[in-house]
Amino acid sequence: MSEYPYEGRISSDDIINCKDVFSSDGALIGQVETALADSFIVKSEEGDIETKYEIPRLQIERIVDGAITVKQNKENIRKEYETSSIEKY
Repeated sequence: MSEYPYEGRISSDDIINCKDVFSSDGALIGQVETALADSFIVKSEEGDIETKYEIPRLQIERIVDGAITVKQNKENIRKEYETSSIEKY
Protein backbone atom coordinates (compact mmCIF):
# COMPACT_ATOMS: atom_id res chain seq x y z
CA MET A 1 0.00 0.00 0.00
CA SER A 2 1.29 3.42 -0.91
CA GLU A 3 1.81 6.08 1.72
CA TYR A 4 0.57 8.70 -0.72
CA PRO A 5 -3.01 9.36 0.49
CA TYR A 6 -4.47 10.07 -2.97
CA GLU A 7 -3.26 6.89 -4.69
CA GLY A 8 -5.89 5.70 -7.14
CA ARG A 9 -7.94 8.92 -6.82
CA ILE A 10 -5.87 11.13 -9.11
CA SER A 11 -6.79 11.80 -12.71
CA SER A 12 -3.62 13.05 -14.41
CA ASP A 13 -5.50 14.23 -17.50
CA ASP A 14 -7.92 16.38 -15.48
CA ILE A 15 -8.43 19.86 -16.95
CA ILE A 16 -7.42 21.59 -13.69
CA ASN A 17 -4.11 19.81 -13.04
CA CYS A 18 -1.06 22.08 -12.66
CA LYS A 19 -3.03 25.32 -13.14
CA ASP A 20 -2.47 28.44 -11.04
CA VAL A 21 -5.33 29.23 -8.65
CA PHE A 22 -6.43 32.81 -7.94
CA SER A 23 -8.95 34.15 -5.44
CA SER A 24 -11.88 36.35 -6.43
CA ASP A 25 -9.85 39.41 -5.39
CA GLY A 26 -7.03 38.45 -7.79
CA ALA A 27 -4.53 37.09 -5.25
CA LEU A 28 -2.50 34.01 -6.18
CA ILE A 29 -3.42 31.09 -3.91
CA GLY A 30 -1.01 28.53 -5.41
CA GLN A 31 -0.90 25.77 -8.00
CA VAL A 32 -3.11 22.68 -8.29
CA GLU A 33 -1.10 19.75 -7.00
CA THR A 34 -3.78 17.05 -7.14
CA ALA A 35 -7.23 16.88 -8.72
CA LEU A 36 -9.75 14.73 -6.86
CA ALA A 37 -13.33 13.88 -7.82
CA ASP A 38 -15.04 16.61 -5.76
CA SER A 39 -12.12 18.86 -4.81
CA PHE A 40 -8.54 19.77 -5.65
CA ILE A 41 -5.40 20.22 -3.56
CA VAL A 42 -3.59 23.53 -4.00
CA LYS A 43 0.05 23.92 -2.92
CA SER A 44 1.37 27.35 -2.01
CA GLU A 45 4.96 28.25 -1.17
CA GLU A 46 5.56 31.64 0.40
CA GLY A 47 9.09 32.12 1.70
CA ASP A 48 9.91 29.10 3.85
CA ILE A 49 6.25 28.16 4.50
CA GLU A 50 4.43 25.52 2.44
CA THR A 51 0.64 25.61 2.73
CA LYS A 52 -1.94 23.26 1.24
CA TYR A 53 -5.62 23.83 0.67
CA GLU A 54 -8.38 21.39 -0.29
CA ILE A 55 -10.89 23.42 -2.27
CA PRO A 56 -14.22 22.01 -3.49
CA ARG A 57 -14.69 22.06 -7.25
CA LEU A 58 -17.96 23.92 -6.67
CA GLN A 59 -15.84 26.95 -5.67
CA ILE A 60 -14.45 27.29 -9.22
CA GLU A 61 -15.79 30.44 -10.84
CA ARG A 62 -13.93 30.14 -14.14
CA ILE A 63 -11.04 28.42 -15.88
CA VAL A 64 -9.16 30.46 -18.46
CA ASP A 65 -5.96 29.19 -20.12
CA GLY A 66 -3.57 28.23 -17.30
CA ALA A 67 -5.54 29.82 -14.47
CA ILE A 68 -8.46 28.98 -12.21
CA THR A 69 -10.38 31.69 -10.36
CA VAL A 70 -12.39 30.65 -7.31
CA LYS A 71 -15.48 32.38 -5.91
CA GLN A 72 -14.01 33.51 -2.57
CA ASN A 73 -11.32 35.99 -1.55
CA LYS A 74 -7.91 34.87 -0.28
CA GLU A 75 -8.73 35.36 3.40
CA ASN A 76 -11.85 33.18 3.18
CA ILE A 77 -9.93 30.50 1.28
CA ARG A 78 -7.33 30.44 4.05
CA LYS A 79 -9.96 30.24 6.81
CA GLU A 80 -12.15 27.58 5.22
CA TYR A 81 -9.90 25.33 3.14
CA GLU A 82 -6.36 25.33 4.58
CA THR A 83 -5.43 21.77 5.46
CA SER A 84 -1.75 22.12 6.43
CA SER A 85 1.01 24.63 6.84
CA ILE A 86 4.61 23.60 7.48
CA GLU A 87 7.94 25.34 7.65
CA LYS A 88 10.43 24.05 5.09
CA TYR A 89 14.01 23.58 6.18
